[in-house]
Amino acid sequence: MIKFSQWIVVALAISTHSFVLGGETFPESELLNESVPASESSLYQPISLSIPEGTACASGATCAPDSMAAQDCVNQLCLPECQCCNFLDQFLLNHSPVYPTLSSRRIRVGGWLDQGFTGNFQKPSNNFNLPVTFNDRSNEYQMNQLYMFVERPVDFGGDQADWGFRADLLYGTDYFYTTAFGLETRSDGQPHWNSSNGPRTANGYNYSMYGLALPQLYAEVYLPFLSGVSIKAGHFYTPIGYERVMAPDNFFYSHSYTMQYGEPFTHTGVLGTVQVNDQLQLLAGVARGWNAWEDPNDDAELLAGIGWTSASQDTNINLTMTTGDQDNGASSSANRTLISFVLSHNFTDCLTYVFQSDFGIQDNGTINSQFQVVPAKWYSFNQYLYYDVTDKFAVGARFEYFRDQNFSRVLQLPQFLSTGGNYYELTVGANWRPHPCVTVRPELRFDWSDTRTPLLNVQGPYRNFQSDYQVLLGGDVIIRF
Repeated sequence: MIKFSQWIVVALAISTHSFVLGGETFPESELLNESVPASESSLYQPISLSIPEGTACASGATCAPDSMAAQDCVNQLCLPECQCCNFLDQFLLNHSPVYPTLSSRRIRVGGWLDQGFTGNFQKPSNNFNLPVTFNDRSNEYQMNQLYMFVERPVDFGGDQADWGFRADLLYGTDYFYTTAFGLETRSDGQPHWNSSNGPRTANGYNYSMYGLALPQLYAEVYLPFLSGVSIKAGHFYTPIGYERVMAPDNFFYSHSYTMQYGEPFTHTGVLGTVQVNDQLQLLAGVARGWNAWEDPNDDAELLAGIGWTSASQDTNINLTMTTGDQDNGASSSANRTLISFVLSHNFTDCLTYVFQSDFGIQDNGTINSQFQVVPAKWYSFNQYLYYDVTDKFAVGARFEYFRDQNFSRVLQLPQFLSTGGNYYELTVGANWRPHPCVTVRPELRFDWSDTRTPLLNVQGPYRNFQSDYQVLLGGDVIIRF
């Protein structure tokens, strides 16, 4: 059952700011900006990448909802975010006897292919870049995401009630970090439909390198109250934090520790979004826990948040939160609370700065030196800076400090045997679009940490637990279709 104190926390979150909880650990923006369009003055939009129907494409053509097959838009190779420029959509319109009817009802499909390579100068013996995840294999090609979706987006902001849905399929190496208990894995963590023959391990089981995940499957209704109200029910990505699972939504190929170890990836439940006015958006919902399709304990978690955009559209602030009892292995009903704050500001049309800070606490999360079961805490400070050199090329940098105070999130080490718990990473990279549908993301990343457990021969978290630093040179190519 949800404690009364948790409802008080949620009320405070909505009335003042907003809170967040982070993702599950493996050995997983504008939060509230799902429907708020981004400015098109920047090559990369770090807060909101959504582009509304009717928005002009890079070529100047306009994609109206009823003209998805407009030949001029296709010939001019508009960005695939424009619905009429989705190449898979165009192929089905021309070759499928059923799809044109579906398309006329605003049902569309799309996707992308994301593949990359990460070089590790230290050449770890287990061929893993851990604790860096997603691009976790060293000196080895990875097809991270072969991603497809089918959706009927709601007409958010319209004058009439509307309905919609979305279903996403992800095949590739990234599947491992988006699995949900009771869906891709059984309730005990054993792989469900993917192979258990592979180099990855979690929950006492082996996992294949490549697999299939269903990260989103939800229905949505829109009601024309205030400036718009939507209610989403099903399985969906978390609104918490800044970085996202979907490759095109991120500037960098690799991910922050905050996203990897401090935040959830998905929820299963009901989520409501209220657009109060052009500048204020509220979010509230109930879900079944972090990365859970099924919850054997039937413990609910609360989601809440508030988003604000300045009148000039240059500044965005989002405060989000999740709180509720979770099964953390040691206890089946231990409260976990996460608060996430994200601020984005456009200094110029070309220069954008993003600041993120998370704080999380897990009851019954660790055992201290007196062999007492105590809460485990983690927090982080992330900074991002992006500069658009041209309309096709941008550079960026990310600096992060992640504090795993009780050693419960990253390496999950015994607290009474370990020292340190501080993780730092500096990443510099670029985005280059040689073609409107192709994004190339090279990056250089330097990680270091003071985490050690000498009695377990853990000299550091890198190079198979034998080093306190790591240097990665990698990148990927995203091809949208």
